[in-house]
Amino acid sequence: MYSYKTLVVGTDGSDTSLVAVRHAAAMARAFDATLVIVCAFYSNSGSLLNSPNRNVSTLPVVSDNRADEYLREAEAIAREEEVTDIKLERRSGTPVNALLAAVEDTSADAIVIGNKGMSSLTGRVFGNIPTEIARRSTCDVVLVQTEDK
Repeated sequence: MYSYKTLVVGTDGSDTSLVAVRHAAAMARAFDATLVIVCAFYSNSGSLLNSPNRNVSTLPVVSDNRADEYLREAEAIAREEEVTDIKLERRSGTPVNALLAAVEDTSADAIVIGNKGMSSLTGRVFGNIPTEIARRSTCDVVLVQTEDK
């Protein structure tokens, strides 16, 4: 039977990201896997034309201090789900690059990501984080339904 040993999930403090964290935590508990929770702190020019993995930046979107707050909140959710092996990682960079680097650095078997932005026109035209993760990931991608129906 196939089993996951390490799962990566990202949080930006949003309600939708915390839904993905809860799903990832439930998976980690079921597989007795390590759960790596990542929060990217990064900057953004504010342009609608920025792709999810663009490196150009000017205005802070998530500060490193705020990232720590988001990680503590996500850790509390993972503990509620009774995950025993949790690693918190604050990474500089865009969400896509930070998550993919965490996958590589931890040799993760899967990355759990919410579907936010996939059904929006802007996301379809200019790109979104879940789609870019699915395109570039070297491990399984678990897509969680996080948007209101």
